[in-house]
Amino acid sequence: MGPLLRGWRERALLTQEQLAERAGLNVRTVRRLEAGGPRRPRTASIVMLATALGLDGAERATLSAVARGHPAPAGRDDPAAVGSPPVIAPRQLPADVSALAGRRPELAIVEGHRSGNTVPVVCVSGMAGVGKTALAVHAAHRLAPEYPDGQLFVNLHGHAPDTAPVEPDAALARLLRTLGVPGEHIPWHLDDRAALYRSVLAGRKVLIVLDDAADEGQIHPLLPAGRECRVIVTSRRRLSGPGDARSLSLNVLPVTDAVALFARVAGRGRIAGAPADILAEVVRRCGLLPLAIRIAAARLRAHPAWSVRHLLDRLAGDRLAELAAGRHSVAAALDLSYERLPAEPRQAYRLLGAYVRADFGLHAAAALLGTTTIEARRLLDQLLDAQLLQERAPGRYRLHDLVSDHASALGAATHGGQLLRPLTS
Repeated sequence: MGPLLRGWRERALLTQEQLAERAGLNVRTVRRLEAGGPRRPRTASIVMLATALGLDGAERATLSAVARGHPAPAGRDDPAAVGSPPVIAPRQLPADVSALAGRRPELAIVEGHRSGNTVPVVCVSGMAGVGKTALAVHAAHRLAPEYPDGQLFVNLHGHAPDTAPVEPDAALARLLRTLGVPGEHIPWHLDDRAALYRSVLAGRKVLIVLDDAADEGQIHPLLPAGRECRVIVTSRRRLSGPGDARSLSLNVLPVTDAVALFARVAGRGRIAGAPADILAEVVRRCGLLPLAIRIAAARLRAHPAWSVRHLLDRLAGDRLAELAAGRHSVAAALDLSYERLPAEPRQAYRLLGAYVRADFGLHAAAALLGTTTIEARRLLDQLLDAQLLQERAPGRYRLHDLVSDHASALGAATHGGQLLRPLTS
């Protein structure tokens, strides 16, 4: 009976402790049965084991016969004949971008990162709309042939409108079902789910993309243990990955790459005859941000009567109002980053938006925020972690152009539309 029971338990991806808990038995009973102890199990124990293991009619009959001391039908006493979960090779990656604008150095980092005895993890961070997901998905498609056992993609909704971040236990349940674990065999406790997840992935070559993570606590249970797998994480926050994970902070595009992206989205025919300096100024007015550039180019393509110069004139006004098309909006994307902040850094962000028009230093920020330099640094660090602030040099900060517009609008609303003298020191 021992090999037979062990085979069914391993098929169900259960430990002895988990089987005992599910069957309502003492774990010593399970261990004794698998070890082939001389005592025959009670009929009630057999029924509870069969239910916990999800046995079909023929398997229940086999278990009952063996428990009474009768031989198992041919082949049924061989654990290999019991069967195992189907080997599923998921292919969950979203569609690849037709061509990534620039990003060759960043791609080389994502694709080239290796680890010693742990799973290779790359954490890609950056402000809203900078192209983190596009980079991760493009790199994943290029890496996919190295991971024949599957590619998993999980949107963790760390910064999604009207959607709470996905809890790790819920993400693990989805991943385990995708990997072939029946729902009734998925443990309830987070630690047990994470352990089972690592067990299922052990020895398999699987690429995992965890998109839009909220924080480290959300991703750590979703990391496999072996170096055969690979993980790419994206987040608006600066994440500290495990061990020797590689952190990659994604910046805006160089002007040349930004113009190439604008031309690709708008269509070569729509920019024909436009002077190079006008095209360069358009992408600069978009803050060299991929999301903004795509929206501006899509609007030009959708309005045949517009010229590139006319688009530039429109961007000279309320840029955030112009950089919206359908469900895509730079302002809405920045709103989500802002709304995830605690109250104090939100207030600091609004104050910076109301006063700041250039680079500023730590002491000036402390004076503006009415606090000490230590407390000001703490607040600024939170804005840095949320990618709503840039540190140009130690102790010198600035807001990205579009972030400045966003913070300014919030600051003006807070101060009744009255912007005070700019902070420049």
